[in-house]
Amino acid sequence: MLQELQIENFALIESLHLDLEPGLTVLTGETGAGKSIIVDAVGLLVGARASAEYIRTGAERALVSGLFQVAGIPGLEEILNEFGIPLEADGSLLLSREISRSGRHSCRVNGRSLTLSMYQRIGQMLVDIHGQHAYQSILRPASQMDLLDGVAGLMALRAQVKGLYITWQNLQNELEELGGDEAARERQRDLLTYQLKEIAAANLSPGEDEALLRELEILNNASKLAEGAAAVYAALFGEDGRSAYDRIGQAEAILATMAAIDTGLKPWQDLLAAAAAQVEEVARGIRRYEEKLEYDPNRLKEIEDRLELIKNLKRKYGPDIRAILQYQEQTAAALEELDRRAAMVVNLEKDMTAAEARYREAALHLRRQRLEAARKIAAEITAVLREMAMPAARLMIDCTESPRPGPGGMDTITFLFQPNPGEGSRPLAQIASGGEMARVMLACKSILAEVDAVPTLIFDEIDAGIGGAAARAVANTLAAIGRRHQVLCVTHSAQLAGVAGQHYRVSKIVRDGRTFTSIEKLAGEARVEELARLLSGETSPIARKHAAALLEQTRSKK
Repeated sequence: MLQELQIENFALIESLHLDLEPGLTVLTGETGAGKSIIVDAVGLLVGARASAEYIRTGAERALVSGLFQVAGIPGLEEILNEFGIPLEADGSLLLSREISRSGRHSCRVNGRSLTLSMYQRIGQMLVDIHGQHAYQSILRPASQMDLLDGVAGLMALRAQVKGLYITWQNLQNELEELGGDEAARERQRDLLTYQLKEIAAANLSPGEDEALLRELEILNNASKLAEGAAAVYAALFGEDGRSAYDRIGQAEAILATMAAIDTGLKPWQDLLAAAAAQVEEVARGIRRYEEKLEYDPNRLKEIEDRLELIKNLKRKYGPDIRAILQYQEQTAAALEELDRRAAMVVNLEKDMTAAEARYREAALHLRRQRLEAARKIAAEITAVLREMAMPAARLMIDCTESPRPGPGGMDTITFLFQPNPGEGSRPLAQIASGGEMARVMLACKSILAEVDAVPTLIFDEIDAGIGGAAARAVANTLAAIGRRHQVLCVTHSAQLAGVAGQHYRVSKIVRDGRTFTSIEKLAGEARVEELARLLSGETSPIARKHAAALLEQTRSKK
């Protein structure tokens, strides 16, 4: 609930501080005194869009702050934790909005700055403002579902449906991660199998392409190599006596004669003998090389075809043969993994089908319960509307089967309103009349108050255009809601003001040429006088007597 409200330089309000209590509190005063300004300030406090027009003339900034007691509000602590805002030990939460003429506005919760969207998520959980304002949680489809299920006692069943939905979706996500649908998996299997066969058929060996390139070079130059080999042989081992072998032999014979005289020359003789043997070996090797050289066009074609095959495989699978063979291993492993996943997919598909069936069965059961509860709750709300001077109005709760299943079931919940017979029904959000909207909200709140988690409700002139028995019905309804929620109500109705636990009078005064809005808490004779004014527009003895009787009647009912 809202415990303290501080307003500074907001419209006609220079400075205002309110200590608020649980139950029903009313704000009364002459038209134009500034009652709705206070409601606008609370709207700004809980996230309404800021405007520099709100700033009091002569001031550079306006400030609205509110101290809330928030212990026990479902889901709020999770949001605070998400935003890194610790909840005070006593369950208090301080919200503040500052607007400036420079356009630099701020939103703070317990002193921590937040974006407006973050701030609004917190504010909408604390206060509902009903009337010609925007913060009406019951207009949101999600809230309408929550309220219907809460009153009907279906939250546990809905939680079960949500759990089944999550299980179903998790299996579906897992199935998608395993490779999509069956056709996609088959296409992938065909591709991998083709690639594996193509590489295996080539029967590659590491370094094969380099060896083939060397052989190709030799074949293309076979005649040149043969000519060179013949020349080398002739130079080394020719038969005309002028070959290297003959000349080394001659030198070695001469050196042998010399070594017989000088034994120190013997090592050189030995070297020449060895050189002659090596020259002979090279010459015979070159002769054998020459004899093997042969230009083979068939072999040349084979090599070229083989190199072209390797080139195509490199283009597809890797820069060299080693990379291609590595890709072959990876493809074989991928194919094996695909087959393993295929078996998993079969099992997952069975599990997912079973999970979907369990979800739909539970969601259908929830839908049936909702349809039954919707008729009953709509009838109860309609009955309250009739007591509040709307005898022809009707509220319906439409449970339409949603085109897409969700965690909340297979229903779309819409609260519909029909102001008069034959006019057709429309969603609550499309109600044009502020007075109609306020009373419909009140009727809904009266039935749904036990499960509505928003602790503070504000009604701005909900009694507009009604009186007599209808006004008493509105007053009694608000008093009943006030036993479960904190209710603030701007009113011109003496019947409504009379049942309130706290009564404030808002006044407009002019001082030193400036207009100010002030507020005072009424009790005793001051409250009797204000009720008398509301009853008859004056504080005559008769009006005061009626006002006192109204208060006494209210006390006797408590």
